[in-house]
Amino acid sequence: MSVCLGTSPSQSSGPDREAPAAGLLQALAKVPDPRDPRGVRYRLSTLLAIGVCAMTAAGHNSLVAIAEWARRCGQAELARLGCPFDPFTGRFRAPGERTLRDAFARVDPGALTAAGFTRLAALAKPAAGPLSPDSVPEREQRRAHRAAPQNPGPLPLKRRAFAVDGKCLRGAVRADGSRVFVLTAVRHDDALTAALREIGAKTNEIPEFAPLLDTIDDADLAGAVITVDAMHAQRAHARYLVEDRNAHYLLSVKDNQCATRRSDTSPP
Repeated sequence: MSVCLGTSPSQSSGPDREAPAAGLLQALAKVPDPRDPRGVRYRLSTLLAIGVCAMTAAGHNSLVAIAEWARRCGQAELARLGCPFDPFTGRFRAPGERTLRDAFARVDPGALTAAGFTRLAALAKPAAGPLSPDSVPEREQRRAHRAAPQNPGPLPLKRRAFAVDGKCLRGAVRADGSRVFVLTAVRHDDALTAALREIGAKTNEIPEFAPLLDTIDDADLAGAVITVDAMHAQRAHARYLVEDRNAHYLLSVKDNQCATRRSDTSPP
């Protein structure tokens, strides 16, 4: 069994030294730990990395299956994951299902999404070949690019784009039985989730729009195009994007904005 964490192949010289934490562990270490530090045996980054490796490599989609995956890991894998070393048994310890459940239930989903985006963005490879103005690779455009002169002039402007949309988390239920909805910002070119925010049970997506985008750096959002559905065709949202974040927007206008819809469809 192998675990790919993006770490150095060198291992610690003895069981009393921690394996080097890099790659996935380093990115997950930025997630705040909400647990009481008293009695904590496993670092939060270690538990999160175990969940990522188990669900990605083996397809385990339950806490029981994740704990079973960790139990089957060898000592080398547990060391690379940052599991604690037990001096009495002389072995690295694997967390149980209860430990994983307690940690996962308290993690901030927005902070976890940001950490995952940082890691995946570092691993993502740029698209090969020329891109269309909307950043979509096109076979015909690559052919035309190869046939064009060496210096045809300035290339078309390539803009970053984020799609903001609400989703219902499948299988997630609150204590009162209500379903869990989240608002996400996803990059168009590689489908990476840049930000995520949970929507309260007694509210909707509209008040969470600006707080969601506030978690994205100005350097990433400035000059980018934000695409949203008709629910977010709000003056406040458009003003926030243009004036506060120096971004562009593409809104769908439906019957929720009657005056704007009539002005757009009226003859010149």
